[in-house]
Amino acid sequence: MADQAANNGGSQAAGKSFVQFSRPAAQRIAKVVRTVEAGNRSQSGVVFDHPMPSATGKIFRVGTYTGEWSKATSRTVQFLANTSTVSAYNLFATVGNTSGSSTNCAIAKDGTAWYLIASEC
Repeated sequence: MADQAANNGGSQAAGKSFVQFSRPAAQRIAKVVRTVEAGNRSQSGVVFDHPMPSATGKIFRVGTYTGEWSKATSRTVQFLANTSTVSAYNLFATVGNTSGSSTNCAIAKDGTAWYLIASEC
């Protein structure tokens, strides 16, 4: 199979303006080009998926939680725009207040899990 690879000599240095193929590789490429050119012209071209799948739904939200939120625990967060809630996990530090009042926060979704990313001081 080594004879099917492009042969640029021992160097891939910039400034070279040509690529040399072995005879079997050139014949294989020419055969594919002829096949494609003779094919169905109304067919759509080859499409490659984007390497990063697009996010579905919202992955960043702003909401509120009540009381103190200890590190390494989950808490219910209510979105500011409506009364929907989700459970989010705090990975980093204890935040919030002990008075029991609401605190604003930002959460982000990774897969199906929500995580605290910022909290009002």
